[in-house]
Amino acid sequence: RRELVADAWHALLAEAGLPVERLALGDAYDSVRREYWAAWRGNRQFTAVDAVRSLIEGLDGDGSLDHVADALLVAFLDCSERAEVLAVAGVDEVVPALKSAGVAVGIVCDVGLMPSRYLRAHLERHGLLQYFDHWSFSDEVGVYKPDRRIFEHALDGLGGVDPALAAHVGDRRRTDVAGALGMGMWAVRLTAVYDDEDPEEGPSGDVVVASYDELLPALGL
Repeated sequence: RRELVADAWHALLAEAGLPVERLALGDAYDSVRREYWAAWRGNRQFTAVDAVRSLIEGLDGDGSLDHVADALLVAFLDCSERAEVLAVAGVDEVVPALKSAGVAVGIVCDVGLMPSRYLRAHLERHGLLQYFDHWSFSDEVGVYKPDRRIFEHALDGLGGVDPALAAHVGDRRRTDVAGALGMGMWAVRLTAVYDDEDPEEGPSGDVVVASYDELLPALGL
């Protein structure tokens, strides 16, 4: 998405008579990503609107880009829609299997610079959205994991599930594992995409699985 945003902004600004070097746009995007990670760690919401505002300030502090801010935001969001988002191998089999087994399935997601409405659209495009009973996206709940409020939102949305009867699957020790354990849930750490190996980030989890193929046996299903 970094490249999509840089290309879209480069074309838009050139058309508006405000040319900015393509390399500078990529660097500005990287800077915004760093701002997001800092906000995420501090449990401060950092939305696409914040990202675009920061990008503009980073590129030009004299206000010359203010009049194209709305167009820059539209282009930024359009890249969220056009980005190629892939499903992790095996998830398209495991999630339907969980539903078939009578398990209530929800999403607890720390949203990055792609708003949740686009994440829902990508899930639907992959045929997965239909299998989820509830969604707890950070940009809608207002907090990031490991804040217990986003886990409470998920459990309540699934019908008031007892945390002791719930399992959370995620890859981050600090947010996914620590947050789930803090709620009294069973924490499964999945390393298929990202292996959070640093013990200083938090506990490892009740069980660690390398792929979705290992998930159902780990859950006793």
